[in-house]
Amino acid sequence: MKVVIVGGGPAGLATADHLQSAGHEVVILEKGPIASNITRYPTYLTWFSTSDLLEIGGLPLTIAADKPTRQDYLAYLTRLVEYKHLDVRTYHEVTSIDGDKGAFSVGGRTMAGDEFAEGADIVILATGAYDHPRMLNIPGEELPKVSHYYKEPHSYHKQKVLVVGGRNSAVEAALEIWRTGGIVSLAYWKDEFPASVKYWIRPDIENRIEAGEITGYMPSEVLSIQPKTVTLRYDGEEITIENDFVLALTGYEPDTAFMEELGIGFDPETKRPNLDPDTYETNVPGIYIVGVIQAGNISSEIFIENSRHHGGVIVKALENQTVLETQ
Repeated sequence: MKVVIVGGGPAGLATADHLQSAGHEVVILEKGPIASNITRYPTYLTWFSTSDLLEIGGLPLTIAADKPTRQDYLAYLTRLVEYKHLDVRTYHEVTSIDGDKGAFSVGGRTMAGDEFAEGADIVILATGAYDHPRMLNIPGEELPKVSHYYKEPHSYHKQKVLVVGGRNSAVEAALEIWRTGGIVSLAYWKDEFPASVKYWIRPDIENRIEAGEITGYMPSEVLSIQPKTVTLRYDGEEITIENDFVLALTGYEPDTAFMEELGIGFDPETKRPNLDPDTYETNVPGIYIVGVIQAGNISSEIFIENSRHHGGVIVKALENQTVLETQ
């Protein structure tokens, strides 16, 4: 069976390995480099998980330390593609999926502007959500000082930085920037941090706020962003604070517009797509979904550790389907 996977991150690569090992022909179309989502992670990120929980297809993730860094894992995924001879076509952006199960045509264009079309019996979406940050939708969000991604603290030394968000990525960024000499404020819409914040980080951020080393606006709402200031609603009043940079680390969501174009249904609130939990096939026959976008906006439900097994579910589903068709 010919399979096209849209997305070349860990979930897409692991799914390709499962299917290829089962005898299917697999092509992976990735609009950026291999694992482009991970290239956007903070430069000095270290995984909380140990190496064995991030390994794919039995290929060892061998490192000197206990836990891999972003750089370690990117190198590992590149080695995986070469070792497993996976057909990954980078800088191929998919813009359309036409046809039906057994006769799909996946179309798009390369970074150079050349159009392509790839036939497939089934299509698997493994696009992740990191390309689609959850927007604040407020005036000034388009200013160059605003970013929805955090790379490293160096740029923010002695700068007045407002971090918007209260989950792990926001808290870790706030602490890193403060420790590098940034003047940090944090705005979060709740009055306390969620339980999902890592247990060793939570007391750190709470102590920094209590000591006044990081200014906490909790709960608060960001109303607008100006070139030199930010306006918040805090403690029942509108306040304006001096500001050089805004990091809106409010999470990410799946590309529901593309799913709508394909006819894939999803919950309007959670963005969770309609799919069979036993096969991962969506309501559109022949189109499957793997990876974090299975959970919609619920980012604490699916990780590399469990999405690397999604391909095995699809392999079994295809085997069962073949058995039924031959009976």
